[in-house]
Amino acid sequence: MTKPVLFDIIKQRKYYAAFYAAFYGGKVLAKVILVTSFKGGVGKTTISANLAMSFAKSGKKVIAVDCDLESRCLDMVLGVEDLPLFNICDAVSKKCGIESAVTKYGESENLFFMPAPAFYPEAVQDTDTSEIFTHDAVKDFIDALKKDYDYIILDLPARPDSLYREAVKFASVIIVVSLHTATSIRAAEKTAIAVSELAGDKANPDIRLIINGFRADDVKNGENVGLYDIISKTHLPLLGVIPYDSDMVRAQEQGMLAETYVPKLDFAKAIDNVAERLGGKNVKLLRGIKTGVKNKNIY
Repeated sequence: MTKPVLFDIIKQRKYYAAFYAAFYGGKVLAKVILVTSFKGGVGKTTISANLAMSFAKSGKKVIAVDCDLESRCLDMVLGVEDLPLFNICDAVSKKCGIESAVTKYGESENLFFMPAPAFYPEAVQDTDTSEIFTHDAVKDFIDALKKDYDYIILDLPARPDSLYREAVKFASVIIVVSLHTATSIRAAEKTAIAVSELAGDKANPDIRLIINGFRADDVKNGENVGLYDIISKTHLPLLGVIPYDSDMVRAQEQGMLAETYVPKLDFAKAIDNVAERLGGKNVKLLRGIKTGVKNKNIY
């Protein structure tokens, strides 16, 4: 079945099994997961933190690394108070061992965290970040993490700096995050194009889309686009749909993850669905999630 024919089927609100097979089938089995978007405020850090916790909850050893050297906030979302003395810059440049830059997340024995520096490196030292995050240095860093962790989640900034440009070359999966808004959807399309170019000689990087803050009522009422249109505009296979959840917004302000706050939140269920797909399982798009709208009305 060709893609145009499949899209026509989806547009007619029929044969959802074909939709799932096209966009959720096959083994992903991610190891190094990059979470990105050139647009700020779409929820990259929130998804990174909760996805890491979901993997950890399933018994996997996970490290979440804050790669946003300018606007780091993964520590706030995780609610991590006792940060290590060292950070990713120190670990990559081998000023310290990797373990010295890692701290354990208190709510799980399997989740670990590495911070970005408190201040942007160029602002407090003479060393340029391009000298720290060379191709070989980043490769050695990620290879070392692979030996100790089942999953490595890199929370990237909105601007592709030296670390960003090198990290994309070693990703198993690159997740582009978009809010359920026209501007975010356009940014997701541009991000995917740019990331493909940054991947360089790595042919056909596995780039997938997560729609965050999805509001089913807006689609039903004609106030926002449905899933078919988003896929068509971004040209990306859909990895997951994260519904807007006001309870999760409040929890995040307190440094609480969905998995430890209220695991029954639709937000948490959606994150678990994504984690299982990344682990190689075929999971229906909205498994366990109540949108209040018939499925046929959100496509």
